[in-house]
Amino acid sequence: FCPDQWFTSQHRESKWQNSAMATSSDVGALFRKAESTKREVDSALEEFSSKARQGSDVALQQRLAALFADLTATAEQLKEEVSSMPEKGRSSWDRRLMRLEEDVSVIQGAVDKQLGAFYKVRREEENRKKLFGDKKKTDGPDDEMQGLARENKALRDSASALEEVLSQGSSILGNLVNQNKVLKNARRKLLDAANSIGVS
Repeated sequence: FCPDQWFTSQHRESKWQNSAMATSSDVGALFRKAESTKREVDSALEEFSSKARQGSDVALQQRLAALFADLTATAEQLKEEVSSMPEKGRSSWDRRLMRLEEDVSVIQGAVDKQLGAFYKVRREEENRKKLFGDKKKTDGPDDEMQGLARENKALRDSASALEEVLSQGSSILGNLVNQNKVLKNARRKLLDAANSIGVS
């Protein structure tokens, strides 16, 4: 028995245990952060869903996007930390990580749906403002009349553009009908010529 070897062995084991404890502590902190952020994202989703019908909320949309980005980054960091843990004691963290990743996947679908709907509403509002003008800028009866006049003009322009498209479509259809007649006449002449020379 060699005291020096025993001391070296004990020192190595103690160092490994300290390292494992430090890693476990880091993983635990990351997991708690991920769970906390996940609850914040859920709360923001509920708030966003309740306000979606009331109009756009840019600040809430940005907050939701930032929270979800933080959640995914924390989950990825947690995955790296868990993969670097020693085999002993890692299985429980693997299970927690798997559940977290499943939750993040579900939340991502909800976030994409909500933000997609948000951007759709914003595009519709922007398109309406381009077509009819921004009514919020009106200050009095004259401005309101001007706004109505702009809307009326925009509708007339749209109707005129639609009539032009329909006219072009009618013209194209007429050309196709004429081409069809020409092709039928050509086919009939070819058949007559074939019959005249005895080709069946």
